[in-house]
Amino acid sequence: MSRSRRHALTGLFAAFASLGVTASFVPAVLPAAEASIGADLSPAVPALFAGLLVGVLLSGPLILRHPARTTLIIGSALQAVALVAGACADTAALFFVAAAIAGTGFGLVEASGSVTAKDVATGSATGVLSALTGTVAVSAAITPLAVSAGAGALPVLSALAAVPLTTILLLAIARTERREAAAPLPRKLGVLASLAPFAVALPLYVGVETVLSGWSAVIPERALLLSPATAALGTTAFWTLMALGRFGAAGLRRRSVPPIAILAGGTTGAAVLMGSAGLLVAAAPIGALIALAASVALLAPSYGLIVGLALDPLDTAQSAAVTGALVACGALGGTFVPALVLLIGRDPASSATLLVSAGLCAAVPVLTVFAVRHPFRVSAERTRPPR
Repeated sequence: MSRSRRHALTGLFAAFASLGVTASFVPAVLPAAEASIGADLSPAVPALFAGLLVGVLLSGPLILRHPARTTLIIGSALQAVALVAGACADTAALFFVAAAIAGTGFGLVEASGSVTAKDVATGSATGVLSALTGTVAVSAAITPLAVSAGAGALPVLSALAAVPLTTILLLAIARTERREAAAPLPRKLGVLASLAPFAVALPLYVGVETVLSGWSAVIPERALLLSPATAALGTTAFWTLMALGRFGAAGLRRRSVPPIAILAGGTTGAAVLMGSAGLLVAAAPIGALIALAASVALLAPSYGLIVGLALDPLDTAQSAAVTGALVACGALGGTFVPALVLLIGRDPASSATLLVSAGLCAAVPVLTVFAVRHPFRVSAERTRPPR
């Protein structure tokens, strides 16, 4: 492995570890923050993903004109600011703003990190992305332990900003090769058509994952009537399961299991289990939470697999041009799916919330299998001579 590639991977893993802190901080701290502020902070989850969408949209011009490291550093800095603001927030409005800023930083890092992963990958990008998203899950599983310990003194949690600040330091001192700005991707109908199923599947998956992750503390709190400090451990359980699922998928990829087989099997099983949880949550909440836990492990590798499958046929320049659009699609799902589910279900822990989420999840394998099995129709359309 070359020195520049090793530096790139070190910075990437540090940046994705910071994403894990941001991803789990908001949902884990919700019960304690609600008790401290005295307001319902459930809208912070859609606010987080609204910010993510803004970050992704900003990442496109940045990635095309500057080294990816620049975007990674900016995104990490915004996450550090948001963690301090969220920990010290004394009003709902400030907490929502902090969540939106955290999402913006998250979006910048996620988009630029996915492009860099495609750059440094040998072969399919799905392997590197699975390992990176596994790193997100590990740090996200650890963060709620700190939140639970600091639930009685939330400003102390500002110390979590040390993680993105360390990322900035690692990225700043690393010597990386400067990459020429990529040319914008031509707007070819074939390229857009080949990405369309992934662009629909990704927001559906992200939306369902956001329901489970964003309310990973709230769902057990309301289903089992737990204290805020204990409920925060629900977020640790969620991200521990995500880590197991993602690293498990990376292991299967090393054994040459096709990524589409892992994706289709996992999302199908998760949809069935999520639907079962929806039917059980009122009468048997413990059984419902067990089913949800199993569905989380099966869903875990889906993001990296969907993005990797979408980027595999593209070269580096094309990947840089379309990654922002793909991640933006995911951010749209994270913003609007939880809002829609909450509108229908009225409560994060309701049966309707879980059943609607199961139905959306069931569409993911259908879309992705279709995209993988019918690539040549798109190629034929792309190469058809004009009339």
